[in-house]
Amino acid sequence: MEHWLRISANVASILTSIIAAGASIVFWANKRSRRTRLENYLKAKKQKSPDELFSATRLMADLGMTEAEIFAASFSSRHIARDVRKDLSTGFAAEVLFQYRDNPTAR
Repeated sequence: MEHWLRISANVASILTSIIAAGASIVFWANKRSRRTRLENYLKAKKQKSPDELFSATRLMADLGMTEAEIFAASFSSRHIARDVRKDLSTGFAAEVLFQYRDNPTAR
């Protein structure tokens, strides 16, 4: 009986590590997929209209992503530039705008 208990414990620890590795791969793949979707969308839009900026609300509607996913994808991308539209009366930021940039080092 004790022998089977040790074997079961070893199998359980191996399965736990396999499941954890699989979950981390799925998490990484989803994160990368969101980033590439946002980059490809903004790149295609930039080719049609080079100076157009996109709000988070517009990207949420067009891509079906949440605001948090859009911001996370933009922060992890070297090709997505963020800009701020200021409120004219207060001077504070009113909304964050996104645009694709070909040269990741240019600001």
